Amino acid sequence: MEGRTLRISQEADTESIIKKFRQESAKPCFTPLEVGIHLTKAYQPQIEYDKAKMSSKPYCSLVGSLMYLTCGTRPDISIAVTQLSRFLENPGQKPWDACIRVVRHLLRTNDVGITYDGRQGTELVVYLDADWAGNRDDRCSVSGLMLMMCGVAFDFPEDRRIEFY
Repeated sequence: MEGRTLRISQEADTESIIKKFRQESAKPCFTPLEVGIHLTKAYQPQIEYDKAKMSSKPYCSLVGSLMYLTCGTRPDISIAVTQLSRFLENPGQKPWDACIRVVRHLLRTNDVGITYDGRQGTELVVYLDADWAGNRDDRCSVSGLMLMMCGVAFDFPEDRRIEFY
C-alpha cells in the first residue's frame, strides 16, 4: 500500500489459465470479444456429431476460470464472460473460439488489476446502462449497473428483462 492506494491483481491466476488452455504462444488480442460478434443460439450444435466433438473441449472449465477472474480483479472481461456463460449447457465451436479469444486478450493484459485509491474518497458512484431488446435470441433487454468507490468498480451485475408496457 503506497500513498493510500492498494493494487490487487491476479497475474498468477491469469498466467495459469493461459498455460492450462495452451495459449502461451498465441497472438494476443486487443479486445475480449470480436468486434460486432453476436453470439446466439444458432451457434449451438444441433446434430450429435457436433455435440460429441464439442464435449471433448473443456468449455465449462474455461468459462468458470474466466468467471473467477471477473469476480476478482477483471471487470473488463465481464460482458464477454456473461455472454459465453449462456452456452454452458450446449457450447458450439463459435462460442469456444470466443472463449479462446478472451484468453488471448489476457495474454496482452495479464498484468491488469484494480487499484483502490483512498485519496478519491468514499463517495459511491453508480453508472447504469441498458439496451433495447439486445439479446437476439429472445429479444430481452439487458441492463447493466456498475457501483464504484475509491475509483474502482466493486459490483457490476447484469440483468435480462422482459417487460411489457
